[in-house]
Amino acid sequence: MKGKLRQENIEEIKKQYNEIQKILKETEDIEKKEEIRNKLKSLIKRILKLEKKEMSLEELSAYYRELRKISYENKYPVKGIEIRKKLHVLTRQIVKLEKLLSNYSVKILSDERIKTNKPKVYVVTHVARYDIEASIEAIKENAFILWGDVGELYRRPEMLLLKAIGIIPVDVEVKDENNQQEVESIKEDKHISLETMIKVLKQKGNVELFPEGAWNITDNMVVMKLFSGAVEAAIRGEADIIPVAIDKDKNNNYYVKIGKNIDTSNMKLEDKKQEAENLRSILAGLKYDIWEEIAKVEGPTMRSEMPSDAREQYINDIMKDSDNDYTIESIEKTRYKEKGVTSPEEAFAHLGRIQVNKNTAFLFKDANEYQRKERAKMLIKNR
Repeated sequence: MKGKLRQENIEEIKKQYNEIQKILKETEDIEKKEEIRNKLKSLIKRILKLEKKEMSLEELSAYYRELRKISYENKYPVKGIEIRKKLHVLTRQIVKLEKLLSNYSVKILSDERIKTNKPKVYVVTHVARYDIEASIEAIKENAFILWGDVGELYRRPEMLLLKAIGIIPVDVEVKDENNQQEVESIKEDKHISLETMIKVLKQKGNVELFPEGAWNITDNMVVMKLFSGAVEAAIRGEADIIPVAIDKDKNNNYYVKIGKNIDTSNMKLEDKKQEAENLRSILAGLKYDIWEEIAKVEGPTMRSEMPSDAREQYINDIMKDSDNDYTIESIEKTRYKEKGVTSPEEAFAHLGRIQVNKNTAFLFKDANEYQRKERAKMLIKNR
């Protein structure tokens, strides 16, 4: 009986929510809109409190996007920046405690930062499961983390720690490309996350983000192409950019190099893509230095010594600590993809429609053993 009553309450609250949403769309008075949005915010919190465990991730994420939209439209300031700075020593210790319970370590190779009173945008390379924890330990000062596709974390106790550090959630992966409402909602959420970063910076807080958009599992890019939002946030928020390169060895030892402050005061918004490319080069240089350090530990590897499935082993090593909801497919969907540039996967997608015979065998002639395996997998998958 109690469960039935609870469900009726949920349905009644959702009905009120939908009715108030309609009223909001029809209202033009600015003060009235703010009042209505606050009612919606209260209803969403009641819904989440009562149904958080039973909701699908898609529905849960949609409600949280709506909360962020309400805060953005009402122009609420970001709260708790100063208290987070004061408590950051404690939150860092909690992160370090997690390191003792998990199978990874952190080694800070260098830190070239210059002290400044300006806010900072920490731009970090994205490599594997514990790179966020490694960056928190290395950076040492509080920074709000831009976190894409929070997902199950909404339900986990770790979210309390992330809130204590400071988190700017943003949904980036569209689950259903045919759902125009979802596509538009996520596009709007990305815009809101950028504006929230700028708000934090203007309130003298710091921001940390991973502008590659996903873990780098490519076999030919030291640092993947970067989303330009980090540069835009720094320019508009009058902040320095701090490049932070992270990589790991085969034994889950994470290495960190922090570069020099990049002054953005003379940068122009219209040049943000070129500035992002310049930043990418700096990150690549720092990452090369890390590779040299790893080579000292592991020793150089001759090409002739590499196994035929070296790339497969490399990807498995990166993905082994991944949560179940973060997959290679998710990585491909969320990493930066330059318009007009075709990836090898897209270039060879047509192979799945080709019959393999003596007339088409030439397509595989110049491929190495790994490439042949990958193309064969694609044939099977596409069929």
